Amino acid sequence: MRLFGKILLFLLTCQTLLAQQESMPAEPVICHYTEEDSFTEILPNKNFSVNSRMAATSTIEVSYVDFPAAAKAAYETAMNFWSKYLISTQPIRIKATWTPLASGVLAVTGSTRIYKNFVNAPFQNVWYPVSLAEALSGKDLNEGDFEIEMKINSNMSWSYSTDAKAQAGRFDLVTVVMHEIAHGLGFSSSMKLVNGNTQGQYGQSGSNYIYDLFLQNTGKIKLTNNGVFGNPSTDLKGALTGNALYFGLRNSKFANALPKLYAPSAFNDGSSISHLDEAAYPQGSANSMMSPNIRSAEVNHSPGELLLRCLQDMGWQIVDMDGNIITSTEYVVEPVLSAIVFPNPVADVVQVAFPLRNQARDISIELFDTRGATLQHIVRSSITSETIPLDLQKLPDGVYILKVTDDKEIITKKLVKAE
Repeated sequence: MRLFGKILLFLLTCQTLLAQQESMPAEPVICHYTEEDSFTEILPNKNFSVNSRMAATSTIEVSYVDFPAAAKAAYETAMNFWSKYLISTQPIRIKATWTPLASGVLAVTGSTRIYKNFVNAPFQNVWYPVSLAEALSGKDLNEGDFEIEMKINSNMSWSYSTDAKAQAGRFDLVTVVMHEIAHGLGFSSSMKLVNGNTQGQYGQSGSNYIYDLFLQNTGKIKLTNNGVFGNPSTDLKGALTGNALYFGLRNSKFANALPKLYAPSAFNDGSSISHLDEAAYPQGSANSMMSPNIRSAEVNHSPGELLLRCLQDMGWQIVDMDGNIITSTEYVVEPVLSAIVFPNPVADVVQVAFPLRNQARDISIELFDTRGATLQHIVRSSITSETIPLDLQKLPDGVYILKVTDDKEIITKKLVKAE
């Protein structure tokens, strides 16, 4: 028995060590351009327009390096848009550098670091961009450093306009910055070709990005399924260059219209997989913001529903274009400051997040089975912001009822537990 106890203690210690928080530098995304006037204009929804009174639900800050003064207003307009779509208690800090880049390259952007096994991480041993890891954990993980680093090509002919008007021969800076911020938030894959470009491979230090977890083929087989796709393997290369990859949104609303990803036959290093397919979402269409090649005179000041849904499935708490919180399984109209429950369906641990409010309040979380029996009850006093986990691992798969009381506001949700 003593020996068994020692072995058990050793195994538990190893498990704890394996689950410790880790971080490392991330790989950036390379974005290209086409010198061909699009003359398309997509304005922001009225809730997110420059003159909208809709309050920001996150804080985005920028530090400029060699930026022309005329470009700053456009840059900050893009940040202000995103600050109303994202919900986070942690500031998102961007280092933006105005610098010459290689011919054909419009911008290079990425998360400064990636984190795994942090507090409240929905998936273990999966890399998250630092901005998302901080939003989920409610903590400043990188000690005040930048979350996103962005390099903008200073050799381009830029439009600094903020009125969503296309200008011939010029690239709209607001559009480009909104696109680049999305990459920094996690719309970025670790997929690449290796071994003389004969095989596909993903991951850094043995772990995939959270974005990678949703990549699937037409048969809805995930590319991270090692039982089907080796890592590395020629099969994986075939999937990455077969022009038939999708982001597997979990909401049934999109079951027959999953976001199609950019997976051309000639793998474009730093750009393939980390963009939406331009043929499926051409310039001027509602979901064209994340196309791989931005054109001159192409203006898009709205992220589009598909991009928001992708970010939400990765773990971001999102406000949709009508000003409502997006839940994991459906659109529900709720006040912007209501509690957010994710993921749903849930396999093991569900998170209940209370976005920041100026005044402290008392909250209560109750979990019931369908017969009304109380399974869990959590109470917190005088909070301003908190993310609280509920462990459902020991409960059988099925439907449960979650009741959240935030001061006088009561939210009741159906919660689905499924492996």
